[in-house]
Amino acid sequence: QNHDQIGNRAFGERLTLLADPRALRAASALLLLSPQIPMLFMGEECGSTQPFLYFTSHPDAALADAVREGRRQEFARFPAFSDPQTRAQIPDPNEEHTFDGSIPDLDAPSDWRAWTSRLLAARHAHIIPRLAGAAALGAQVIGPAAVIARWRMGDGAVLLIAVNLGPDALPVQLDMIANPSGADLLFETEDGLAQLDKGRLPAHGLVALLEPSA
Repeated sequence: QNHDQIGNRAFGERLTLLADPRALRAASALLLLSPQIPMLFMGEECGSTQPFLYFTSHPDAALADAVREGRRQEFARFPAFSDPQTRAQIPDPNEEHTFDGSIPDLDAPSDWRAWTSRLLAARHAHIIPRLAGAAALGAQVIGPAAVIARWRMGDGAVLLIAVNLGPDALPVQLDMIANPSGADLLFETEDGLAQLDKGRLPAHGLVALLEPSA
């Protein structure tokens, strides 16, 4: 998520309001355990549901009016906003409450923070020390929203992430995974590894393995 993907929506909804929460947790694990530099959008670390709206602070009233009306007209081509009354509900970017309503409550109780902390701890311990010289080995699509990806890490170990963001479990041929019995489990969603050992990747599931260098 980033400010373009959220803030350019008419009502600034985050993925916490749009996606299946189990799929979103698996996606967050994929984001934070992949070797690439991850980006957490403000409030994403604690699963914020606060919208992030498009806001401005133009002192010129004419410019503020033009931005408000121009933004609403941008959405006119979408069927959901073909009605002018519906478009009129899109928040005014220059109103102060539009900005205030976009500030996430970082102190709100959330088990998302613990989830993110676990993933960052695994990244810090097992991924970051091996980043120098790491290279992608490739990926295999195994379903409409599922993939198995591998990286050769800087110390020669192989990082494997199998993720299924879809609503149905998928069969997985164990020969797609080089050496699951000899690999270390870095992270799994509920029952992920046990199911993978049986040749299935659970719905909304992720398993991250690290096979030590030979």
